[in-house]
Amino acid sequence: MKPSIAITLKYHHDHIEDSVVIFSCEKCLIYLVAEEKQYPAAFVKLEFEGVQCVRSARTDCSPAIGIYPKESGASFIVELTESKWPMEAHKSYVYAGSQIKPRGHHYIVTNHDIFHEILADSFNESLVQQGGNEYDFIKSQFVV
Repeated sequence: MKPSIAITLKYHHDHIEDSVVIFSCEKCLIYLVAEEKQYPAAFVKLEFEGVQCVRSARTDCSPAIGIYPKESGASFIVELTESKWPMEAHKSYVYAGSQIKPRGHHYIVTNHDIFHEILADSFNESLVQQGGNEYDFIKSQFVV
């Protein structure tokens, strides 16, 4: 098993539902269907900052298999703490002599049949509720 930690999330999400990824320079947003009784029809928003790379796969397995938080039933993401991806990404995607240095945490967000890997400096979690500015757009991205 790879050295890693499970990071418990504040909000619960439905692990069987799909997820939506939006990636642009320096930022990656991942939206998950929330499973919060007091916030019906909401989405969990994971906002990754200082993003260098994102990759996803539709599969039954994930680099995070077998890594769980201490609290049973909690929603979580995983950080691979001894990942080689920062160096691999730097070698593959940065010009020789560039001042850009290999950096970032290797985060993994896993749902039922898909996982996303994000190489980023940090992330924040929030909830997108009905009536909020981005709610209608995010809802339209999910296949219902």
